[in-house]
Amino acid sequence: MPRLKLSDRITWAVLSWIFFNLLWLKFLDALVPIWVGTIIATAVAVLFVIFWPRPQEELEEEEPDAANQKQEGK
Repeated sequence: MPRLKLSDRITWAVLSWIFFNLLWLKFLDALVPIWVGTIIATAVAVLFVIFWPRPQEELEEEEPDAANQKQEGK
């Protein structure tokens, strides 16, 4: 998976939210109300923003802290 910055993840989450709701309106609206699709799309968008891999620079900034904690524990 490509690594995306936070702004890119938010952009893709919003675009996928819109796309998901449009697909819901086209295919499932007659069977299940749109508010169900909105809840599902919102949950998926939030998970997308939280769990998508971050850029390598952000990960490198956090690594020294973890290394310092391990040394202090010795």
